[in-house]
Amino acid sequence: MFEFGRELRRILGQNGRHEPDISLYELMNLELLISQGRGLDIEGGRVSTKNRYDPYLESALIWREYARRTGDTLAVRKATTAAEAAGKAARTVHEAAHAALVQAEICVLGYDLFETAELLKSAETLLATGRAALDSEPGLIAAYTLAEGRLAARLAVRSGVGEELEPALLAMAHLDRAIERFDAQVRLTKTASDKIHAADARIERADLLVLVGLDRGDSRLMGAVIRDLSAVKARLDPDYEPVTFGRVSQRLAMAHVWMGQIDGAPQMISEGIAALTPKEELMFYEHSPLDWVVNTHSRALALQSLAELITEDGLSEQALKAYDLALHKPLQKELSLRAQIVNNRAGCLARRAELKGDLVSLDAAETAFKAELRVVKPGEDPVGWAILQTNLGRLYVARGDITGFMMERAEAAYALEAAQDIFLEHGLIALAATAEENLSRVRAAG
Repeated sequence: MFEFGRELRRILGQNGRHEPDISLYELMNLELLISQGRGLDIEGGRVSTKNRYDPYLESALIWREYARRTGDTLAVRKATTAAEAAGKAARTVHEAAHAALVQAEICVLGYDLFETAELLKSAETLLATGRAALDSEPGLIAAYTLAEGRLAARLAVRSGVGEELEPALLAMAHLDRAIERFDAQVRLTKTASDKIHAADARIERADLLVLVGLDRGDSRLMGAVIRDLSAVKARLDPDYEPVTFGRVSQRLAMAHVWMGQIDGAPQMISEGIAALTPKEELMFYEHSPLDWVVNTHSRALALQSLAELITEDGLSEQALKAYDLALHKPLQKELSLRAQIVNNRAGCLARRAELKGDLVSLDAAETAFKAELRVVKPGEDPVGWAILQTNLGRLYVARGDITGFMMERAEAAYALEAAQDIFLEHGLIALAATAEENLSRVRAAG
């Protein structure tokens, strides 16, 4: 890729700045995002600035992009502050609706990063307020439809996609309309930003379809995701849309993995692993740390899935190394992604021991988890403490499955009950379900 920093500074400089174009942000490295965000914050707060709306709105979009790539809590706060300032500085109905939309999108992003349930309620209120002030501009209407689809998808997942399908169908209807509207925008404007919005809408739909497919064991939904994302990927240029291209590629690879897992097809999983291990990185860590970690975590999940299907210990070792590589990068403790990686790594350890009947590996893992528990304070890091307790419980369950009896049944029940309470308190539904599943196995063992 050619050197773009100087040209971006010229395009996005103080003179002659136009409507924010999110497609340009994909080409900006983290340092340039910070520099641009700070400059816009200064411009918005300057006494001589007559129009504060434009710099504040663009600042919110810049800091949101930075937070999306890094998981930085400070960037989320900066984005929120700038979006609120843009809302106060809005001069027209269109500007007020756009500012409310950006605020809602930041709330949904915050939920994705930290699973704070209250943020979804805030997003719902902001979208309702913005809808009431929405004008007839097609691009903004499409953006609202996508935001409503995103919110509905998160609410559907929280309610349990397998227990009640209606919320997932409602979210899917929103996303289908968003895709239709952004496709129309692409045909009309042919802009890169609309193309990225259309791809984002398809990514959201793919994520929801995958969750429903996994819950119901229906590989046909994975096939639909593969066909749709393959077409999206063909329309993207990795040189000009590197972040979106990488995210589409990661989802496409994992759709192959989940389809292979459901159908018991090792070759399909291998295709997914190959796509996640290209000669050139899908995403460089320096450009988007969180996307790099997601790709590494996905590779670990894919290797683990293949190891369970063909029972090859070397694959389990590779999966554990991929988990360790993802955890080696600095991730904030509050990030739900970090909790998922730690949890899945423990599951990989326990499953490998179960398949091999390897009590030595379980003993080593138990010693390591107990050593971590001695330094993790439940008052300071309750979620981290709960994850460790869940992992201990899983190891006790695995040992019971191997030996036929569970000496630590009371310890396991205590650990899993305490962990489940903390997960529910913090809105971590998936982790709470994992704790409940293992708790049921402990009780059955009694």
